[in-house]
Order: sequence, then structure tokens, then C-alpha cells
Amino acid sequence: MPSFAHTGRPPVVPAAAAPVPDFVGSNLPVYMEIDSLITAAAPADQRDAVHKAISRELSSFVETDVRIMPPLPTDTIGNAPRQAPEVGGPGYKLGSFTVYPEVQAGLFYDSNIYDTRSSTVADKVGSISPRIAIKSNWNRNALYAEAGTDLTGYLTKGSENTADWHTLVEGRIDVDRNTRILLGASALMEHEDRASPDAVEGLTPPPYWEQNGYAGVVHRFGNFSVRAGGAVERITFGNVEATHGPINNHDRDRNRYTFGVSVRDDAQSGLRPFAEFLEDLRRYDHSPDDFGYKRNSDGYRASIGALFRISPALSGEASAGVMVRYYADPEFKTITTPAADANIRWQAAQNTAAVLFLDRSIEETTLSGSPAYIYTVTGGRVEQTLRPDLTGFVRAAFACSEFQQSSRWDNEADMSVGVRYYLTSLVYVGVDYRYTQRVSGDSSVNFSRHQAYLMLGAAF
Repeated sequence: MPSFAHTGRPPVVPAAAAPVPDFVGSNLPVYMEIDSLITAAAPADQRDAVHKAISRELSSFVETDVRIMPPLPTDTIGNAPRQAPEVGGPGYKLGSFTVYPEVQAGLFYDSNIYDTRSSTVADKVGSISPRIAIKSNWNRNALYAEAGTDLTGYLTKGSENTADWHTLVEGRIDVDRNTRILLGASALMEHEDRASPDAVEGLTPPPYWEQNGYAGVVHRFGNFSVRAGGAVERITFGNVEATHGPINNHDRDRNRYTFGVSVRDDAQSGLRPFAEFLEDLRRYDHSPDDFGYKRNSDGYRASIGALFRISPALSGEASAGVMVRYYADPEFKTITTPAADANIRWQAAQNTAAVLFLDRSIEETTLSGSPAYIYTVTGGRVEQTLRPDLTGFVRAAFACSEFQQSSRWDNEADMSVGVRYYLTSLVYVGVDYRYTQRVSGDSSVNFSRHQAYLMLGAAF
């Protein structure tokens, strides 16, 4: 799917990677306000050109601002790291709020829509993704909300058509200069990608629903910032029809409860070390599942790391530690493995920016005899401004899925190249090419895939 579409695999809850995430929209209004102020100060006949230059420059910072960008979904390598909100149009003022509508439409060719090793099926696909966001313009406290949908239609294989949607509300309460309360909730409906390790061979892609909620507090003690809070996730799957009858997916329905605390030293702006501890409980509605396994589990993750800015051109965040998961089923062994994540931005030159990322996690599976798989993904993205109205990019991601107590392993590569041409500061056309390949210890799930995209986008 193109970059504006979801991948279809159940994502990791953002709060699981950062148990008390900062208000996702809290910094985006700051960037937008900078854009608006500079553009308004320019001569009237130059404002469009100034807005174009400023918004695209600020977008490069927005893309890797960890206070805006949700943590990387760790069970997919397509579109990773997840694209952050762009600094687009000026929006529309409604009292003390600003509304930002966006839309993106595309046509693409997919050489292997079922992600199969042989007897591949190709098709042409159309998609449209409208989105609307609203933010508060208050001096204290903050509120951010968004909603969007991804509609996808196949030219000949209409059974693959999907209509996904998502909603999000997040808020920040500024109790005083040292204390903030963070609250958030989201809901979505998506379809599981055919390339998912847990994909079932249904006549249609299985839908799933996800609801998330989190709450936490951030308090500053001198130079130290302490976060504590928790999150709840609910995932339910829909049944689908297969050639020989219905496939039951409800034994995958589950709840996830996350609790965590982190402490960060903010004494130096260039290096802010932190330590965090996370408890992660996963509870299934049906235990045992259809294969007779009790997949309930308790997990813990302890990490140390730092936010850093080595120079104005090089900044990011990295951490390392250990993660452990215990299973209710006596046949499943305890998993203990290193934990690691990183997100680094390098402004190599005035017109060249690079992003590198790494993430490692323990993911759920339905593979018989296996409790989970250890997922490691690494990659990067390079953007080059070729002209003021033309940007090119190259991105690549490589992932390894190590299924525990199983001979299966999956190595995946996802590479793409593309350009964006800005017809105006708010409207662009894009062309992308993407190649995906999986090589597995189970050769029956090997596949390769070529996709070519043409898209049109606008922000108002």
C-alpha cells in the first residue's frame, strides 16, 4: 500500500513502546504557528513561495520529532518509520481551534496482491484517504483530535477491497509549570495484510478492530523529569469465509495492559539520559486457543538510553536493555532477549536529510507450537531536495522474525524510491516504486512483490 495507507497488520500499541507517550499533537501546533507567523510577515506577492519553503523545511523536523511521531509499529516494515503529520496548509480558524483537512488519492499496480510464492495474481488498485485534524489554540492545556479513512478498490479482484478508518483524541492538562497530565484514546478498523505472519487464507482480508486508551502524569523535580502511567488496548478480529467454510479468528481476541515509569535527566540539552521500566500483560478471551495453547503472558522491559543532539545536524534517541516474557502454557518457554530501539536524524547537507531507525520487540503469533516471535527491524530514509518544488527519496527496511520453539524464521526486505513534485505549496503529485521480498525457513511463505504508485495529495 502507498505511504498514506495502513499496512493492515495489528500494530503495537504506541503506549507499549513509550508507556506514557507525550501528547502526540503537542509540538505540531508549534511548527504550524512558526509557519503562519513567517508567512504572514512576508510581502503578499511572495507569501506562497515563502510558505512553501518554510512548511517543507519544518516538515523535515516534524518527521523525526519524537514528541509528535508515534513509535514505530514493530510488526511491519512497510512505511517504517511511520510518517508523521506534515506541516501543510494554514488550516481554518474556528474560535479557539484550527482545523486541518487533507486528502490523498492514488493509483497503483501490484504484481502480487496475495503475497504468494507462485501463481501470483496482479491487479490495478485505486485508493483515496481523506483526513481531518483539529487542534486547540489555548495558552494552557491542549487538545488534539483527528479522523480519517483509507478506501481501497481493486480493478478485477473486488474481494480485496477495503474500507478502513481511524479516530484519535489526545489532551494535555497543565496543572502547573512542573506537572502535566496526559490523556488519550483512539479507535480504528483495519484489515490484516496478506503478508502478515498470522494471515489466514480467507476469501477476503480479515478485519480487526482496535481500541486504545492511556493516561499518565509527567512531573519535574529539579533537573529530572518523571513519567508514570498506563495504557489499555483491545483487539478483536472478524471471521472470514474460506474455500471449505468459515475461519474462526475470535481465539485471537485479546486485551493488553501496559504500565510504566521513566526518569530522565534534563540538566543538559545536548544529552538527556533516561531509564524506564515497563510491565506488559496480554490476556486472551479464549484460553486455550483453537490449537490448544494458553497464550496469556506477562512481560517486562527495562531500558536505559538518551535523547541527544550531537550537533545542529545530528540528533535522535536511542536505548538498550532487556525484555522478558512468561507464558501461562507450560509448553511455552520463557523468552529473554535484548531490547533496543533508536531513531536518528542527520541533516547531511542543506538539501539532504537522512533518518535511521532500529526497533526490537516480542510479538504475538498464532503459529502452532510457538509462543511468539522476536522481531528486529532496521532501516532508513534519505530525502534530497532536487529543486524548490521537487523532492526525491530512497527508503529501505530489513526485518528478521525469529519464531521461538520453531524452525521458522522470516527475513524481509522492503525498499522504495520516489519523487514528489509540488504543483503549489499545498498540492503535490508523487511517483513511487516499491519492492518487497520475504525469505523464510518455511519456503511456502516466501514471496516477492513489485508495486508502482501515482498519487495526488493536498492539504488545506
